[in-house]
Amino acid sequence: MKFDKFSPNLLSGIISILFGIFIYYKIPTEVEKPVLIFGQSSSEIDPQIVPTIIAFMFLIFGLYTVFYEKNSKISNNWPKFTKQILINISITILCLILYSILFQYFGFVISSVLLILSLGTFMGNVNFKYITVISILFPLSIFFLFVNVMHVFLPEFPFYEIRIGNFLIM
Repeated sequence: MKFDKFSPNLLSGIISILFGIFIYYKIPTEVEKPVLIFGQSSSEIDPQIVPTIIAFMFLIFGLYTVFYEKNSKISNNWPKFTKQILINISITILCLILYSILFQYFGFVISSVLLILSLGTFMGNVNFKYITVISILFPLSIFFLFVNVMHVFLPEFPFYEIRIGNFLIM
């Protein structure tokens, strides 16, 4: 393989494959087993299923990218890093670090709303009304899907929970 065929897409495919393999091999040591109640699991699904799905998604994406990019006739030049690109990347990484810290204290919904609002505003969203609606509805729908459909519990808001009937909203 020539260096001129070594594009950013090929590199992202290789990194994706390595990341998928890393996640798959870390699952047994990092995922906590559910509590047994009367010899039965307290969880309806295996807690290793979601990380396994994510690991295989990384592998599939990486393999597809590597095989597609290997035969690509288009030359893909390395991007030129400008000051604005480095600022955007740095702010995004800082926001994700803050998100992981706030996740423990504010729960999934509130910390996700704050992340989407801050990154959407920083990256130049022109319509604040739409980003506000999206930042509220998206985490609520993901929380509802995980908790009520898949029975995977995410950290909720630490002070109270909102229920409609048997459905946990927050």
